[in-house]
Amino acid sequence: MQATESSSSIWPNEALVQKIASKSTLGCLSRMLTESIHTDVTINTTDGVLKAHKAILAACSPVFESMFVHDLKEKESSTININDMCLESCSALLGFIYGTIKQEQFWKHRLSLLAAANKYGIGDIKDCCEESLLEDINSSNVLERLHVAWLYQLERLKKGCLSYLFVFGKIYDVRDEMHSFFHHADRELMLEMFQEVLSVWKPI
Repeated sequence: MQATESSSSIWPNEALVQKIASKSTLGCLSRMLTESIHTDVTINTTDGVLKAHKAILAACSPVFESMFVHDLKEKESSTININDMCLESCSALLGFIYGTIKQEQFWKHRLSLLAAANKYGIGDIKDCCEESLLEDINSSNVLERLHVAWLYQLERLKKGCLSYLFVFGKIYDVRDEMHSFFHHADRELMLEMFQEVLSVWKPI
């Protein structure tokens, strides 16, 4: 009887290969960051200095890529000045980019990460921050989250905040803060809130 090839293989399947390869890559990236292996760019924050790699920053951000491609001061000096982030927040940003960030680090710095993601065009970080900000909306932060959603054009977060206020009736919980909010809020945002009120309280 002619031998046939066994349906089982001694080689790992594709999913396992990808899992092992991804783990290996993350390990290498982690060492590159934590041990400053062949770093070629310096990042100046408000209270400290970090080292990174131009290629990795450019691969994740079109803004960083533009800095290193065009004849800008960052290309010539191999230095990036991030004057709106502290060392700890910028470390979290690099941790996300290099795949080494911890959950508690992400949650602590997610608003700073969101601002950086918007500034440097890093969509994955922006989406992740929006998702996390949706998870813990409450009466003490809903107006701040609504402002953040408007500022960074986060439609799902904005919708979530408006639903929390008007669909679930939590607007009464923040009535003392509404005066200050309306005093500083963008007029278009106020219009959207008014439209939301009409949609929820329209007569049957």
